[in-house]
Amino acid sequence: MNAAIRPDDLILFQGDSITDAGRSGSADGLGSGYVAMIRGLVGARHAGLGLRFANRGVGGDRTAELLARWQPDCLAIRPQVLSIKIGVNDVWRLRGQWNGQDFVDAATYRANYLRLIEQARAAGVRTLTLVSPSTITEENDSEVSRHLDERAAIVRELAAQHGAIYIPVREAFVRVLREQRDVRWTTDGCHPTPAGHALIAGTWMQAMGL
Repeated sequence: MNAAIRPDDLILFQGDSITDAGRSGSADGLGSGYVAMIRGLVGARHAGLGLRFANRGVGGDRTAELLARWQPDCLAIRPQVLSIKIGVNDVWRLRGQWNGQDFVDAATYRANYLRLIEQARAAGVRTLTLVSPSTITEENDSEVSRHLDERAAIVRELAAQHGAIYIPVREAFVRVLREQRDVRWTTDGCHPTPAGHALIAGTWMQAMGL
């Protein structure tokens, strides 16, 4: 068993709608996406560890909204393992304001993300996993893709600087969108299909050594 996960750990997943995946309507509160898939895979491979799982993804969130709810939705929960996947909406607002939200530039994105990390570490999070923002368009619109690549590089850098595990989900999506065009990976260029959620779950599991 990877030392990143220990018996009785609480594993908290944070992010936007990709993490949310309908969690409020699910019996276990985990939704129907990659979080539920990870729970199933970890449970099947590492039964008996008594691991607990929680999902606090919220659709539409950018780093700003995640930071605003960080105390009740993360720090107060006191997870031993924390997974963060945020950034698609920070970039997607480039295409237009939504619900009062605007585009978040790279410097602000990095500053917000850094505050999330620092507060999580200060609250006692032992294992931190940072998931690169995935995709917005399967056609890889050049401007949007450039911003997403920039955000992924920021997440990768922050992971290296703060002893976190980097989960290369954007890289995985770029690869399969190029190599496996016969598979529908997203429903709208952003939100994953079951295949897309499985890709996230598998990438997370592999990076965690599980």
